[in-house]
Amino acid sequence: MAKKTHTVRKGDTLTGIAKANGTTVKKLLQANPGITDPNLIRVGQKVVIPDATAEQSEKADSKQMSVDTARSTASIADWRRGEQASMDKLREGATSDVNVPGSNLGKDTGTPGGNVTGNIQDTFSMEQLAARFSIAASFLKTDLSLVKALNRILGMSEDGKTKIGPVITDPDLALAILKETDWFTKNSDDFRKYEFFKTSNPATYQADLQANTEAMLDKFGQFGITLDMATATDLAAKAMMKSATVKGNQVLYNNKYFNQLIADSADFSKKRVLSNGKIVYDLGGKVEKIAEGLYQTAWDFGYQATVSNSGFDKWLQNNVRGLIAGTVQPDDVDDELVNRARSMFPGLSDQLSRGQTLREAADPWVNALANEWEEDPRFMDLNDDFLYRVLNYQDEKGNLAPMNLYQAKTMARKSPKWQYTSRAKEEYTNIGQRILQDFGFLG
Repeated sequence: MAKKTHTVRKGDTLTGIAKANGTTVKKLLQANPGITDPNLIRVGQKVVIPDATAEQSEKADSKQMSVDTARSTASIADWRRGEQASMDKLREGATSDVNVPGSNLGKDTGTPGGNVTGNIQDTFSMEQLAARFSIAASFLKTDLSLVKALNRILGMSEDGKTKIGPVITDPDLALAILKETDWFTKNSDDFRKYEFFKTSNPATYQADLQANTEAMLDKFGQFGITLDMATATDLAAKAMMKSATVKGNQVLYNNKYFNQLIADSADFSKKRVLSNGKIVYDLGGKVEKIAEGLYQTAWDFGYQATVSNSGFDKWLQNNVRGLIAGTVQPDDVDDELVNRARSMFPGLSDQLSRGQTLREAADPWVNALANEWEEDPRFMDLNDDFLYRVLNYQDEKGNLAPMNLYQAKTMARKSPKWQYTSRAKEEYTNIGQRILQDFGFLG
């Protein structure tokens, strides 16, 4: 029976498709492994609709097969009824040739590999069993452990040429036999379903792969990272696969995996010089926005935000990658900078604890010095030596606290910066005139 499909039209959603066909979004996703994002379907895409009759039969049966069958409309109940019919024929003594697949497994058509005379007509081919266990037909040609296991389930010898027992109809026992194979132990359930879908639905698979490749190019492109087509296609296939066993370890191809790849791909090799002389990285996309945010936050907390500062350089790269990968949270960055500022300026601990940045907490004293030096307070370096002494003044009791603003202005005049201000030049001129007047050189 042909599988029922729905062609996606403009405005369609998986929720709407599921409701219109008497099923659920979860079942649609199970029947369509190529859909990796339930919120992303495209116009013209074919969506397989699960067989409602088969689903009801499975629910009514007391023992269900625990293996997912990707895009398979045959139910476990049908399998049991077929196998029971075979056993009934055996009891009735029906005579016919037994056609059991064996040596000709290289053909995907299900051609039997040898004839064995007996009292039973098997109703299942190797390919039918493979479909029920989500095994791609192509695997049957290369994985000897699968061939042996499925022959055992059919009650045949390992080579599929001799009938040695009844067909195993207990789904739990059949699954246990499959779980002993190298194919089962070396591959994740997601990978098995992916391979089955890829082999059994090549046209839909290719369409889904192309759509996911474009999505992958866009995802990396948003972070200013350019992928070549081969790499994008490989990553798209992994996204559809969802997980795989790599060198004995299961790898999940989820958002965390791809975000880490993006983080590792961030290129910090290019730099540029700003108008104020600071050296920054020449990045792009969301990576640049994240870096700019860190630059500004570091500046507001008194961190020398320039890549010429090796400590800041390492801090910036680690936090950019961490924020992209999700291993670092914005609050973590803020807490680190607050603690750093508190250790530098203990007299401002109360303000920092109330959520102010160092620049906000130091604003009155920054403005006092900037006014004396005729500078824009917005661009004052919080690491300025005079500002540091103003904010870390030690009183008679040995406590560190900011000076009062009058003291801060007096301190500002001790800086060489003050000598170059128009106010200083005016005062020097007035002093010179008074001296000349005192000596009678000026009237």
